[in-house]
Amino acid sequence: MKEALDFLKKDKVMKKIIENKSECLKLNKNENYFDELYQIIIFQQLSGKAANSILKKFQALFPNNKPTAELLAQVNEDELQSAGISRQKRGYLYSLAEKFLDGTILPGQFQEKSDDEIVDELVQIKGIGKWSAQMFLIFTLGRIDVFAPDDLGLRKALQTNYHFEELPKSKEAKAFAERWKPYRTIASLLWRSIAKE
Repeated sequence: MKEALDFLKKDKVMKKIIENKSECLKLNKNENYFDELYQIIIFQQLSGKAANSILKKFQALFPNNKPTAELLAQVNEDELQSAGISRQKRGYLYSLAEKFLDGTILPGQFQEKSDDEIVDELVQIKGIGKWSAQMFLIFTLGRIDVFAPDDLGLRKALQTNYHFEELPKSKEAKAFAERWKPYRTIASLLWRSIAKE
C-alpha cells in the first residue's frame, strides 16, 4: 500500500486526498465467491436495510444459513418469493447457480486469470453486469488495478477535483485514469471516499 500511495502522490490532487482520506483504504479478500455474488444480486437497487432483511430470509432457506449452487438450484420459486426476492432477481439467482454448476464460472481458476477474463466470465450470469464484475474484482478478489468508468460517483469526483466543465463520459474517465496505473483500484477507493462531498 505504501508503494501505491507514494506513486499516486505524484499527482498533486491525489496527494491532497491521500493526506486527508487514506483511512478509507481497505481491501478485504473473501474466497467464498458464490456468497459474494448472490449478495451482489440481492443488494442491487435496494437500500441496505431492505437488502439485509431479504438476505437473512434468503439464507434461512438453506441448512446452516449457507446457500450453495447445488442447493439454490433445487429451491423452488415460491420459496424465493417468500423471502422477498423479486421475480427478476429469482431469475438472476438461478442463473448464478447454473453458471457455477455447468462450469461457466470456474472460481478455482480466478487467481490465475486476468481481470478482463474474470469480467468476461461473470457477465455471463444474468444480473451481473460489467460494473458489478468490477466491484467483485476490487472488493472480493482485492485486485489493485481496476477502474470502473461507469461509476457515477467516480466521474462526479473527477469533475469536481479536476475541474471538468461537464461530467466526464465513461470513455473520458477511463482515459484519465490511465495516469494511475498500476494502482487504479487504490485511486478509485480514494475517489469514492469523497464522491458525496
